Amino acid sequence: MEENFFPAPAVAGQLDGMVEARLHNDGPLDSLRDQVKEWQQEYTQSYATPIYVVVDPDSGAILGRRDGSLFDEEAFAEFLRVAASKRNP
Repeated sequence: MEENFFPAPAVAGQLDGMVEARLHNDGPLDSLRDQVKEWQQEYTQSYATPIYVVVDPDSGAILGRRDGSLFDEEAFAEFLRVAASKRNP
C-alpha cells in the first residue's frame, strides 16, 4: 500500500497535511517484535496487519480506522477524506 497507493494522486492529495507514523511488527529486530506487538495491541486492540488509523493530533481521538488492505485507491482516499472530516478545527 505504501508503495502503490500512497503516491497515487487521489490518496496523496488526502495525505497532504497529515503526518505519517508507521509501526511495523514484522521487521528484522526480533528483540523488539514483542514490544511492538504489545504497543499495537494496546493502541488498536488487534494484532492484525495492516491497520490504518487516522488520529486527531490534538485530542488523540481515533477519527478513522481501516483493518486490512484495500485494493482500490479511491476507496482508500475516501477513508482518509471521511476521517479527516471528523477533525474539530
